[in-house]
Amino acid sequence: MKKQVVLIGILLLLLPRYTTAQQVDFCGEVVPMERDFVSYRLMDVIKRNLRYQGYLPALRLKAEQYFPVIEPILQQYQVPLDFKYLPIVESGLSNATSPVGAQGVWQIMPGTAAELGLTVSAGYDERNHLIKATHAACKLIRLLHQQLNSWTLAAAAYNAGSGNISRNIKRQGSSDYYQLLLNNETAQYIYKIIAIKQLFESPELYLPGFGYNVFSKSSANGSVFSTPAPVSKAGDKDFNSIRISVGKQAISRPAMVTYAARLKISKAFEDGQLISIQLLDDLQANGVYIRKNASLSGKGWMVGSRIYVDLGFENAVVLYAADGKKGVPADLLKTGGDVQLRGRSDNRSAISALSSPADAFTSILH
Repeated sequence: MKKQVVLIGILLLLLPRYTTAQQVDFCGEVVPMERDFVSYRLMDVIKRNLRYQGYLPALRLKAEQYFPVIEPILQQYQVPLDFKYLPIVESGLSNATSPVGAQGVWQIMPGTAAELGLTVSAGYDERNHLIKATHAACKLIRLLHQQLNSWTLAAAAYNAGSGNISRNIKRQGSSDYYQLLLNNETAQYIYKIIAIKQLFESPELYLPGFGYNVFSKSSANGSVFSTPAPVSKAGDKDFNSIRISVGKQAISRPAMVTYAARLKISKAFEDGQLISIQLLDDLQANGVYIRKNASLSGKGWMVGSRIYVDLGFENAVVLYAADGKKGVPADLLKTGGDVQLRGRSDNRSAISALSSPADAFTSILH
């Protein structure tokens, strides 16, 4: 019997380490990564977004001014916050005018604007008024969601029109955006929104693959946007290592668990430098098991005024500041201080309190 228990213990140790794949969602609607055409298209859109000189830094600065205005209005209409990325794709957060007459940050057509209660005249165009236009856009998005019963399809309909999307659903017999054959612009529309969301919310997933900061206008390796050549150095293997799921059904996720940690003091910081953290709690999340007082480290990357850190573990454990925001303020590195590590709760109890495979083997023997 003892030999059998030992054998089971050895087999457990030989099993692949449990990890949770990185997921990307739009408004909580996901599709599994096994759809390779979804993954390849999204990665292609992300790579193409990285080719434009000054594109991401400029957008990031604009977003820091626009998002605090847009987000409360989205919440007022119970529209998911992911829709704040829609005007970036539509207009680059500028009062642009499209060739067909759409105007403003939300690119609203004149007829639609009138239906939504906006004033459009030669001397005054409320489509250029950020607050009024955002209220109007939210009304439209809510209506599209009621008609199509999907936030993904509502976003696609914002681009192509509800009637166009409905006709394609009926004709093709599918309500799955990622399977519908649509015009080229609408077929790429959701991918563009998700690409911007990813680069804004999870830059640390992409920075290590490139070896430079995609949100910095220049780095030790030269301008990140000066030519497309640096992007090609990160091949498909780098992009495909990021597990992505996008699609229709709501995400069912374990609860997020927060662990106390302390940032170790570092007087100076440069992109790519290791950031050290001391864990103040036993950590058990997403198949990652680490004892209290252990030291972790990961490469840090400056994005705006905050430093994002890639701790590894396939992004199963993420560093947050004490204020609950992802990344840490740059000034906090000079003084150290309390931070948080967050991961999804892990229901697996076997070997959960053990600090190493050796501990697991010893416990099984005894």
